[in-house]
Amino acid sequence: MPDPSEHVPVIAVASGKGGVGKTTVAVNLALALTAQGFRTGLVDVDIYGPDVPRMMGLRRRAEASSVTLFARPGAPDARLQTVSQHGVQLASAAFLLGENQALAFEGGMAQLLVRRLLSDSDWGELDYLVLDLPPGTADIQQYVFALSGRPMCVLVVVTPQVIAHQDARRLIAHLKQRGGAGGVEVTGVENMSGQVCPGCGETTPLFPAAPEAESIWGLIPRLASVPFSYHAAQDADAGRPVMVTGAVPEQVAAYRLIAAQLAERLPRP
Repeated sequence: MPDPSEHVPVIAVASGKGGVGKTTVAVNLALALTAQGFRTGLVDVDIYGPDVPRMMGLRRRAEASSVTLFARPGAPDARLQTVSQHGVQLASAAFLLGENQALAFEGGMAQLLVRRLLSDSDWGELDYLVLDLPPGTADIQQYVFALSGRPMCVLVVVTPQVIAHQDARRLIAHLKQRGGAGGVEVTGVENMSGQVCPGCGETTPLFPAAPEAESIWGLIPRLASVPFSYHAAQDADAGRPVMVTGAVPEQVAAYRLIAAQLAERLPRP
């Protein structure tokens, strides 16, 4: 049976380095798309640090004795069951392992697991598939960027820091070297653009901004800037995303804006 999600538009949330809040953006983007009426799937492609379920309030503590990388079509348990949370369909390596277990796969095996999460998961009807990628441009990212038959937009997440922009510029250069990324559109989000004061509501800078000559915003469009909030970060650690709590209106508005713009840029088939 063909994979029903094989032509669903993909939004690949990527970054040049870790620690920029990429998973937080992916989770809240998927929730924002769902809130706008789109049937959304979210795949935790960062198999070495699969944090999406915990940020969505789901945890698996029981340890696994094995992980299946390939299953014969039609065999028992050939399809992976997705989990629905807050209206989003989820697939993650974190559902296959205990939360304190680690995967130590080489590139080829990692790609097999990613293929299984994408193609062997029992998706329902979807309008968009959001992928939370590992940082950088290694094997898993190469597999995703080479997906054929799927409209794709890569959403690059950076903080204002120059080092985040430098690493993101490497990622963007790589995508351009792929020949325009084969029709893949590349856009960006500035995360932690400032800190929202919980008392007065004013936003103050968290980091010095990257100089214009070293910024990525001359290379790709910036869809929105998302401020940092201690309250939202605390809720996220407890599995309560801001698009569910609505606790920080500035962040909610930014994620809604990102989702609306991506829906315009990446229409459903």
